[in-house]
Amino acid sequence: MAPTASKTKPKESTKKAAPSELEKLIAHQKKTQKALEKQLAEANAKLVAKRNNDLLDEEEDAAKASSLPASSSPPASDSFEEEDSAGLAGLLGSDRVTEPEDNEKTSDVGSVVPDISDEEELEGSSDELPTPMQDDEMVTDKPEVRRKMAAGQRKAPTGTSKRVTQSTFSPGSVHLANVGRLAVRVGIATQEGFPSNHADFAWDALSGAVETSQVPELIERLATANKSDKRRSELTADAWGGAPQLRGEIKSICKAAVASFGIPGDFTPAEITKHIKWLTGRKGIFKYGGIDLKNQTYNVQQPYGASFYKAVITKQWFDTNKSEGVRTASCEAYIDSPVPLLVIVTGAMRNSLSEWSTGVRIQIKFTEEEFGPQYQRHRAALLNLQAKSPTWSAQFQRELYVKIVSTSNFPHLKEIIAPLDEDELDGVDFEALEAHATGKDQPDVASTPTDAAGVPPV
Repeated sequence: MAPTASKTKPKESTKKAAPSELEKLIAHQKKTQKALEKQLAEANAKLVAKRNNDLLDEEEDAAKASSLPASSSPPASDSFEEEDSAGLAGLLGSDRVTEPEDNEKTSDVGSVVPDISDEEELEGSSDELPTPMQDDEMVTDKPEVRRKMAAGQRKAPTGTSKRVTQSTFSPGSVHLANVGRLAVRVGIATQEGFPSNHADFAWDALSGAVETSQVPELIERLATANKSDKRRSELTADAWGGAPQLRGEIKSICKAAVASFGIPGDFTPAEITKHIKWLTGRKGIFKYGGIDLKNQTYNVQQPYGASFYKAVITKQWFDTNKSEGVRTASCEAYIDSPVPLLVIVTGAMRNSLSEWSTGVRIQIKFTEEEFGPQYQRHRAALLNLQAKSPTWSAQFQRELYVKIVSTSNFPHLKEIIAPLDEDELDGVDFEALEAHATGKDQPDVASTPTDAAGVPPV
């Protein structure tokens, strides 16, 4: 009997096409994100459990303490009277620097920048800010625990350092801390975006704001704080928190303003990568006006002419009556678009564009370590432009400010840019005024002829 040949079907090829580098990168990002979320959830659960245990222990201690005789000594007072709060109204403009009202989150008509939600607002600088939901901030359902937490009776776990928050300060010192935070935010925008010494910068900003305010209670509290290294350190730490907070807000607005370049639009990832490389190259083309991505052309005679400058500055500093560029206590610092203001917006926009360098948006945090040096390069470029074309630069900065203010709804700012009413001085002889002020309208005594008795002729 002849052997039968075994019939074997050829195996179908099951080999799939190798994923592209972009797909690998996206998959890696998703995997990393899930791992981080899991770690954060586990850490948060542990902190909640620890906080509840600590609070239960505290309740037991309080129950034991209630059975002891009460002390007859009065508690220390660090109150801040209503008169003091009224004296600060012009300086602060509000009780809290960082809490805009919901009805004031409307954007200017035609702005390319949409409203930024509370979750998105600090996205760009989360690594620089105190981590949210610390153990002394956990939410609990127990009424007694909530009451004690609201009353400031929270106890830091043994062996850990307490984070500086508003609850660190007495009611009166909270106002001083808020003045410092506001002053730092103004200083970062109008003086130095990335100062080398945080503590000195924060203390100088706070001291300058208090001195300018001329509020006796603030001056006294600052002098008292200056005598204590601990209290001075706490105030400067809280004030410096305004720096990464401000940078995060600017970054979030710039992230939305990337749309003004038409990105992502209908471009493919490969096209986006090409455009981002062209925009953020050595020439810094993204800063210029007249940009045409498809043809890769721009107007070289319009440095800093990109539309995002007006949109971002308006949204960040001139959007509501609580914005630093609008407050009567700080608005003068923003007149004529100071160099640091333009530079920090430039840096934040470059950071936002760079997030699209792979063709899809991947977050790049606006950290001081990476963007501090870039800030200095952007600053040097703008100062170089000022040196080579001082008249044009001054005119550009003035016109940018005028455009922003003229489209706002703040009368006190419009008074700043209002042209001089020439009719008020109609008919005045300015040369005569100058001559009178300098004494040139008086007769020259030495050259006046006299008679023998020294009397001028009639």
